[in-house]
Amino acid sequence: MSIGRLGAWRIVRRAFRGYPPAHRLHIAIRFLTCPFERTLDVIPAGARVLEIGAGHGVYSCLIAAERAREVVAVDPDLRKSLLPPPSPNVRKVAGFDDAIRGTFDAVVLYDILYLIPRSERRALLERVLERLRPGGIFVLKDMDPRSRLKTSWGRAQEWLNTTFLGVTAGSGFVHDPPDQVAALLAGIGFVDFEARRVDRGYPHPHILYTARRPPV
Repeated sequence: MSIGRLGAWRIVRRAFRGYPPAHRLHIAIRFLTCPFERTLDVIPAGARVLEIGAGHGVYSCLIAAERAREVVAVDPDLRKSLLPPPSPNVRKVAGFDDAIRGTFDAVVLYDILYLIPRSERRALLERVLERLRPGGIFVLKDMDPRSRLKTSWGRAQEWLNTTFLGVTAGSGFVHDPPDQVAALLAGIGFVDFEARRVDRGYPHPHILYTARRPPV
């Protein structure tokens, strides 16, 4: 059963209440524009989870509260990753995905892949596959470029965040349609690809992809 939007907000507000005001404002805007609670159901109960590019750790916080036994939240932005973890079950690490060793039941990329240049995406996804235990799930939250109006709104917001405000780092800004994402993941070795839109009531074309590392 979903915790609902209000329940998710209560968790986030309580977890980050000690953060500086500017960071709390960023977290609140991020929460209001993203359907985090609609994507928790794909995380296995009791899982050990790695989130790459976790930012402040909003999704990691909700995963730890509702689904996982442990979340490792990695982000290269020291302004975010060196702030206190939002939950005892969330371990924040400053750096990139290679800063963490071991395998996980689930690996998450949440609104991150489009910030990575296309020339570097395959290598990142290959590392994701290696970090999953056999049968483990890859969770990829992105935007669906087939919705032109919503995509234009998203591009405007990302320009504001990266170029004007400087609160998001990245240089890719290219969203691939579901068929291309499916082909890329299949070519790397993922199986059981699924996609579903989770954008009802939002101005952005949120889409959730999942795929698995083949079982032994």
